[in-house]
Amino acid sequence: MKGYCFMSCKTIYVMISSFLSEEEKMIVAAHELGHIILHRSQLKMAPMQDDTLYNMTDNTEYQANLFAADLLIEDEKIEDMVQNEDLDYFGLCSSLNATPELMSFKLYSLTKRGQAYHMPMEIQSNFLAK
Repeated sequence: MKGYCFMSCKTIYVMISSFLSEEEKMIVAAHELGHIILHRSQLKMAPMQDDTLYNMTDNTEYQANLFAADLLIEDEKIEDMVQNEDLDYFGLCSSLNATPELMSFKLYSLTKRGQAYHMPMEIQSNFLAK
């Protein structure tokens, strides 16, 4: 279990595994915040548990992943960095301290909002499941 969030007595709790790297903790925290903001009514029914991030098949997980990518990676930083023709996709990820999978969600989000970016890899649904 990487993390989960739940509501009890009108208080929202977020639990994040202490066994994750700092980078993973930040992604899980942003992902859970996405659930809190986007799926608050569902928290009243049952905890939202995440053992696999970057899930594309479950709509609530997909939305939380997009939220996390948009929260953690600024649009302007990508716009500035893609101007550098010497920087490849993985160099872009490294420069912005983002996993390739999180960057894929970010680029997908930008594309959905009308900006054209090359998606160099498929969005993986099981990246943090390992």
